Amino acid sequence: MMTQHALQRCQERGLRNAFVQAILEHADLDEAAGDNCRRLRVSSARARRLNINDSLARYALIWSDDSARVVTVLPVTRRLRSGSKLRRNRGGRRRG
Repeated sequence: MMTQHALQRCQERGLRNAFVQAILEHADLDEAAGDNCRRLRVSSARARRLNINDSLARYALIWSDDSARVVTVLPVTRRLRSGSKLRRNRGGRRRG
């Protein structure tokens, strides 16, 4: 259900499997994340109504529709809350 990368990120962030399951179960925000993946998270309003865990709205999951597994777990930052794209083209030098 989780990739090795997701397991490692959970361990680094001190997140238990039950926490990830709660996000999967109660996620009310579902956005495309590229490569046939979706970003799932619980809104702050829903997390308050559920009253399960205060930090439920502070993390998002990247779910792969291809493998039906959690790819990674990441903290929700201001950029993620605003609905911006996960990956941005930051420009860079052109070789010519």
